[in-house]
Amino acid sequence: MSINRLAIKHNSKLLLSSSKPSPFLVVLVYYIIIEVLNFLTGSVSGQTAIMSEMMRQYQNGNFNYVPTIPTPTITASLLIIAISLMMLMISTGFSIYCYNVCSGRKGSYGNLFDAFAIFGKVFLLNLLMAVFIYLWALLFIIPGIIAAYRYRQALYIMLDHPEYSALECIRESKKMMNGRKGELFVLDLSFLGWNLLTVIPFVSIFVIPYTNFTYVNYYLALRDMPSPDGEGELPA
Repeated sequence: MSINRLAIKHNSKLLLSSSKPSPFLVVLVYYIIIEVLNFLTGSVSGQTAIMSEMMRQYQNGNFNYVPTIPTPTITASLLIIAISLMMLMISTGFSIYCYNVCSGRKGSYGNLFDAFAIFGKVFLLNLLMAVFIYLWALLFIIPGIIAAYRYRQALYIMLDHPEYSALECIRESKKMMNGRKGELFVLDLSFLGWNLLTVIPFVSIFVIPYTNFTYVNYYLALRDMPSPDGEGELPA
């Protein structure tokens, strides 16, 4: 049985218009936080200064200017890692917000910071997925892409079942996505036009919650779909 793509998209649009606080305001706060962290990364790594110098040289007509890339100090490297981990937690926090809204729970701005409470499990989950995808990609690019689709539901499973270990979430995602990877790929393709429109200022404020709500709704529909023996894939 296939997932009704139009139905989950329609439900996502309804949630966008009815949820409080507005998903558009939540994603705006999320976007601002991520941009601030990106700016801090550029400042610590020296990339911001490099870009400023490049612009100054080009404006002066020195088109042969080649910037010198400095080697980050140990302190700078540690700060960059710390900021990157903060970005991962905030991004996961936004996923938690989307999951809460779609599953009928109360979503709030505070959800953006909820992942810090489960920092270790979130970090381990992403680390394991990155390692597994990388190892599959060593065989060829296609196995790596397939592996990425195989683990797409792991985070939502973790939110559904906090008692599961990171590895258990990955294993359950693998089971859930068995025979569904092509279906999810088609769902990704259906957002291609929307993603191209994000080059227009502020369009991403609509696209980001719309796509994320749809992916959560896809997971929920998949989770609640009965298996051939009459039992659900996972207990809700």
